[in-house]
Amino acid sequence: MTYYYEFFHQLLKLSRTVVSNFNKKIIIHNLHHSQWRIIRFLKEFGPSTLVDIANYLSVEKSSVTRTVERLKKSEFIEEVSGKDKRERRIKLSDLGEEAYVLGYEIAVKFEDNAMKSISKEDLETTFQVLLKIMNNINNEPGGGKNE
Repeated sequence: MTYYYEFFHQLLKLSRTVVSNFNKKIIIHNLHHSQWRIIRFLKEFGPSTLVDIANYLSVEKSSVTRTVERLKKSEFIEEVSGKDKRERRIKLSDLGEEAYVLGYEIAVKFEDNAMKSISKEDLETTFQVLLKIMNNINNEPGGGKNE
């Protein structure tokens, strides 16, 4: 077992804990974490393709497609014309805009609570370390993207 095992174990455990606990908060608006991430992306970046969303969120396009279909059924998003007929773009509907406002309030409270008693310096250091790890994984042989 390597020295890094516990770090990655805790990182993955944290990720699952964040998603699970956030889902418990946002479910009151008939949303899940994966749906919220897409709603937040669309609010921040505007109408987008599924590929744009998948790339930004670092998930498979098939996962985005399934989640988008659920968001369409709930009428949180709608399709809009793209640059050509094959391009599938989506945007927030009026209901999606409302969901964003409600979800944002929950997200801010959730994130504020999660970060209480953590200094800005500690947070910045942690953020920089996580970026370095991500770059190492994405750019090194055996890391994934270059294989």
